[in-house]
Amino acid sequence: MRKIVAALFVLVVATASLAVLTGAAAAQTSARERLFVGFSNAPGAAERALVARYGGTVRFSFPQVNAFAIELASTKISALASEGGVRYVEQDPIRTPLGLADAELAPSLSNGLYGLITTHAADAQNAGYIGAGVKACVADTALATTHPDIAANFVAGHDAIDNDANPDVNDPSHPSVAETETHGTHISGTLLGVKNTVGVFGVAYGAQLYEARVLGTQPDGSVGGTTSQTMDGVQWLADQGCRVINLSLGGAARSRTEEELYNDLAAHNTLIVASSGNSGRNRVEYPGAYPVVLSVGAVDRYGAHASFSNTGRGLDISAPGVAILSSVPAGQGRDASVSIGATTYAAAAMEFSPTTSGVTGPLVDCGYGTSEADCGASPPAGFVALIKRGSPTHRAVYFPTKVASAMAAGASAAIVYNNVADSFSGTLTTEDNNGTPWIPAVSVSDADGATLLTHLGQMTTVANLAFAWDVFEGTSMATPHVSGVAALLLGKNASLTHSQLRSILTSTAHDLGATGYDATYGYGLVDATAALAATP
Repeated sequence: MRKIVAALFVLVVATASLAVLTGAAAAQTSARERLFVGFSNAPGAAERALVARYGGTVRFSFPQVNAFAIELASTKISALASEGGVRYVEQDPIRTPLGLADAELAPSLSNGLYGLITTHAADAQNAGYIGAGVKACVADTALATTHPDIAANFVAGHDAIDNDANPDVNDPSHPSVAETETHGTHISGTLLGVKNTVGVFGVAYGAQLYEARVLGTQPDGSVGGTTSQTMDGVQWLADQGCRVINLSLGGAARSRTEEELYNDLAAHNTLIVASSGNSGRNRVEYPGAYPVVLSVGAVDRYGAHASFSNTGRGLDISAPGVAILSSVPAGQGRDASVSIGATTYAAAAMEFSPTTSGVTGPLVDCGYGTSEADCGASPPAGFVALIKRGSPTHRAVYFPTKVASAMAAGASAAIVYNNVADSFSGTLTTEDNNGTPWIPAVSVSDADGATLLTHLGQMTTVANLAFAWDVFEGTSMATPHVSGVAALLLGKNASLTHSQLRSILTSTAHDLGATGYDATYGYGLVDATAALAATP
């Protein structure tokens, strides 16, 4: 999971919620399933023995909500559910991750740190509010704990996937995950990336980071985890004293057990901040959809709703989530650019685009890249294709099709420019083009695309270097902006209750869309200075 516009929350692989499975449904398969079982009382030795009697295994215990997370054969579920003292049996849903080396980037409206400006977090920092002494916490993928924008603020971690205390991407117990598990490092950088002399810095750069790995790399290469693993990580974070916990993850299925745990944490003044989802649907995903959780949607640098961001009555607040620059494990980010003569244009590498120190060729207009004919009858050898995003008709033309068309015409690199205001990130979807390696492919803004069109025929260089920072987008990227502002508030007043935090964040948000609350923006764009002003 990297810079995928429609999937960085990242979306949900979900199973249907199950209150009590019937015998007919259980008889369809004897496979072992991961489940929650809720009891009338706090489960102990007797309840463990009951699960064991049916051949089940207890994976996690949640005495706070009188529940176990278990593994059990499908054929045994109905019988266990009918036992005295068992309140319910339900599925344990899957959750998935909802996408500068020499000098520290200064935030501006034209770069990937614009969120610090539009949320007024930079103003709050200049006034001395940096989250000092606050434990700002993340439950996500493995973390690059030695990254220069992470190391100084990282305190401790927990791994609910491997059940140990090391969530680092380079932990030998989960080798080779630095490439797949970039998400947690990116989230943490936005939340509290260190303010030093390199890279980027986060909203609450003075806070302390506690991180739980709750999303792991699966055998098929995807990244995800069960709801119980997320809950285990969240509970561990709460036990460390975390008052704000960032969940840039989610799924379509509701869990009674999960909701009860988050209700319990709220009662103990821990604020859970979660992504709304990236499917563009009118439905907030879980856990963001639980009333007690603060759900976050995404907007761009202009405050416009991001098309991928889920909406719905459960949406609470919005934050920047389009083209957000932050930290990633070393070598997993991309530093992309387009150069003509002495002028260099900022670019974002397409996911799965190969790295290169520079590919040079004459610039050719390939229109919308619907076919190789769009590049002309006989384009020069090794040309660089300039392609417009979108389609001349209502039929969708996806990025892989555009780049494949340029490849067929003989292009050595491809530049896709936006058809609406602002920059964007894209994906080529697969590792290669039906067995043929992709040519380097990058994206640029609409404005830079218009300028490049005035330089057709000139020698153009496309670069895509391995890096420790990258641009991702999604509601995942919006969420830590809100968590960071919550940490700033706690830095001003550590005694704020859960309800006070929620109320201050939502009541001071900058209204967007229809006047007052609406299901597209919630209460509006989070505003750090207004929230701090309202904090006693």
